[in-house]
Amino acid sequence: MTKKNKDIVSAEHKAAGLENLSASMSPLIKKLLGNKGLIEIDLLSNWQNIVGQEIAEHSMPQKIVFKPNCRNDGTLHLLVAGSAFALEIQHKLPIILEKINTFFGYKAIAKITIMQNDAFINTSLTTVSEDKPDKKLVTKQEQTYINEVTEGIQNSELKEQLKSLGESIFKNNK
Repeated sequence: MTKKNKDIVSAEHKAAGLENLSASMSPLIKKLLGNKGLIEIDLLSNWQNIVGQEIAEHSMPQKIVFKPNCRNDGTLHLLVAGSAFALEIQHKLPIILEKINTFFGYKAIAKITIMQNDAFINTSLTTVSEDKPDKKLVTKQEQTYINEVTEGIQNSELKEQLKSLGESIFKNNK
């Protein structure tokens, strides 16, 4: 890569004016769903923070049902992986209810209905385990390219996130 090409790439990919995707999508989603979907979006996007990683790995909120013209005392339908975890979650229901309602600041949920699914594996909302090695490694050439592209970025946090994004793109394209 020549110096001239490198400068063009850097100039084209500056972070000026960019914002977090979730911040820009949130108003659109809120507009599309209206008041009906706000609680479900907040619950789903913050599920792991609300209930903790262990419970979040084996469960996922499916929907919340409210009485007509009412936005409190709803029933949360919770998908749970297998009967063993369903039993564990059933024993923790009072704590889970308290955590959810504390998160929202009012009694949004009064009841949780557990739905078991032995085939359920929650991979989209939880983090990857650190102790498992990643089989798709980035080559030295790809890593060098990522380092060159992010070289001129002054913000260290942004630089690390972009490097991570670049590595993820290369790993997923193998």
